[in-house]
Amino acid sequence: MNRKEFFKTTGRLLILGGIAASAGYLVVNKKVSASCSVSPSCKNCGKVSNCVNPEVKEERDGKEK
Repeated sequence: MNRKEFFKTTGRLLILGGIAASAGYLVVNKKVSASCSVSPSCKNCGKVSNCVNPEVKEERDGKEK
């Protein structure tokens, strides 16, 4: 491995590590939720009435009152 390849590989690994660390941080601190795979917006979802997501349940119960 020559010097140019070493720096290129090191840079790529640092970028990959940064992306992985950022994604891990967002998931751990609940900035990103992977609870719904049907639709990113509840307005377009046909399963809203049976959804078990706590935020959706709260919003749905507030509208029924």
